[in-house]
Amino acid sequence: MNDNSKNPARLIYAIEILLAQLDAALPQELSEVDSRTDSLKKRINGFKDQTARLKSILRKHQDAERRKRALSKQNRDNTKLR
Repeated sequence: MNDNSKNPARLIYAIEILLAQLDAALPQELSEVDSRTDSLKKRINGFKDQTARLKSILRKHQDAERRKRALSKQNRDNTKLR
């Protein structure tokens, strides 16, 4: 059973969507920008950076798992041939 609530890729995607919506909800016009808005934008950008790093780490982990499974399969196939 595949539980999507614990799937890291889906969670990262959900976080990215929430951050994009938060960023879009902030006033875009310079006349409405104040120190609180500027601070919020900086925090949102920080969270976006952290999410990008998490995405990179997840991708590397998935690639390593894929290589490990491929090597395991190759080892099983080689032992069957002997």
